Amino acid sequence: MATDQADVYEYRPLLFSIAYRMLGEKQEAEDIVQDIYTRWLEMDVTTVQQPRHYLMRAATNRSINRLKSLQQQREAYPGPWLPEPATATPELVPAHENDLSIGFLFLLEKLNPLERAVFLLRESFDVPYKELETILDIPETNCRQHYHRAKEKLQQEKKRFDLDAARHQQLIQAFMDACMQHDQSKLVSLLKEDISFYADGGGKASSAGRPLFGQEQVSKFILGIFGKLMALAPYLLQVQWVNGQPAMVFFLSADESPLLCACFEQEDGRINSFYFIRNPDKLKDLHYYA
Repeated sequence: MATDQADVYEYRPLLFSIAYRMLGEKQEAEDIVQDIYTRWLEMDVTTVQQPRHYLMRAATNRSINRLKSLQQQREAYPGPWLPEPATATPELVPAHENDLSIGFLFLLEKLNPLERAVFLLRESFDVPYKELETILDIPETNCRQHYHRAKEKLQQEKKRFDLDAARHQQLIQAFMDACMQHDQSKLVSLLKEDISFYADGGGKASSAGRPLFGQEQVSKFILGIFGKLMALAPYLLQVQWVNGQPAMVFFLSADESPLLCACFEQEDGRINSFYFIRNPDKLKDLHYYA
């Protein structure tokens, strides 16, 4: 059966979405997709009966292999490693509510590469077990086992990623007000008692070198970071849609270069986890919109 070469490019957004969710890095995901299509053009595709299935399999297995290498690098990463922020693009939209958030992708780091692939293909892309069997080349019973193990590892945390967009916007405004006023008591009132804080500077920007926990410790550190940012030359602050939810992005006013992307998750109306991304390599695709 002949395959229309032009038609296969309609799957590019799907392949990119799989690779990005697997790896948490845009450039890595783009490289995988580019490699898939380069190889596609070099092979005899006249016998490919299901291009979509074939390409999904290629994207998934390349992502699994790449993630194994990246996990070794992340173990040696200076401080917490956080996913690279992705602004809203036609190529990357949530397949299910909030399955793109920085917090959720960070949580997926608890899974091994195969568990992550099975979980994402089932949860985000509704791939049936029978299709998983051929995509991953493992028996259906094994796919089910990997999926249930992944769910057990994530079960306690996954409920924390339900997005209430209106409440999220309110919390952002209240958070910014508390930080601008340097009001610690007001900031503490917005945080859950067991709040967790992760900052990724990549060894290239000042940040917490380890996770922080609890209202007192987290609020003091956040106010310290915001104090340093506000002491800089004039800065710009925008709320942008990042990874499927509103986030705060700081830019240096002089050249509009990004300084910080701050995301959080909320539960029961208060912030339960914060993610500060300061590594300049991960902020390069964020832009100020006048």
